[in-house]
Amino acid sequence: MSGSCQRVEGERGLQERVASLSQLLAQLDEHAAKLATERARVAAELAKLLAKVNLHAPKAGALPVAEPPPAARAKAEGARLKDARGKCAAMCVEEIDRVASLWSAAVSCVALGASCALLLFDGAPPEWTSQFAAQCPQLAEQLSRRTAAMAPAVFASIGSEDRFYVRYADGKQEWIASSECTADVKAKPVAQVSFGRDWDDYVIVYRDGSLKWTGAPPKLAAKLKALSLGSPSVAHVCMGPEGEWFVAFLDGTWEMGGCSDALADKVADVLKGGNAIRSITFGARDSWLIRYTKPQPRKPPQ
Repeated sequence: MSGSCQRVEGERGLQERVASLSQLLAQLDEHAAKLATERARVAAELAKLLAKVNLHAPKAGALPVAEPPPAARAKAEGARLKDARGKCAAMCVEEIDRVASLWSAAVSCVALGASCALLLFDGAPPEWTSQFAAQCPQLAEQLSRRTAAMAPAVFASIGSEDRFYVRYADGKQEWIASSECTADVKAKPVAQVSFGRDWDDYVIVYRDGSLKWTGAPPKLAAKLKALSLGSPSVAHVCMGPEGEWFVAFLDGTWEMGGCSDALADKVADVLKGGNAIRSITFGARDSWLIRYTKPQPRKPPQ
């Protein structure tokens, strides 16, 4: 009898062990299914994020793509920036020979006054025409006091009635403008400021892409109002002292209004060559400067 009992107990132990392992396997299968579901969710979310930054998910077995060195990336970004703001210029300004001799793709910003011009550069001090200090004494003083060790000016604009705005690379900004414009400049980080005909007329493009304006010409105001709030779609906007306006969008399109026939004719001439207009800056006495980029030459087929 003892041998028979031992066999029964042995079989019962095996059955319990089989049941235990089967239960454990079922639990592992359930856990694996949950992990597979979670992995699929994470992979889908990752794919969406990669698509937003214009990257591609690595393919299985594919070799990783080596990133270009920092110097190459900086050079490529510099070329892209110059293309986006316009490498070439067509102009009708006071002291045109002086401005034309200073012009290069390294010009980061242009501001026009009543009969003067201010040019800011990448990696070089600003330059201006002979009447700048007399017509814009406060702005000229601010720029003249800056040393090579201080952050350079990266954006400037000039308006009538001694108005001006200037921003430096360290984020510091200085201006003379209406109280309402002052409050809006202080509201959040600014990308661009442009002044219109009257003391209270201005338009501000913030770095987050949102806009604030007062006294814009009706057609320009309608264009800006039609944009979705906070949508970073405006690349450049400028108003002039005689009701002129220009607005360029990030998709490469642009519109202008209130401009003279001479400017309209020059715009038509620039476009005939297949050039891409990036911005137009206005000054008094029908002065203006068009920034544009020439089309890239097509590479011959390999």
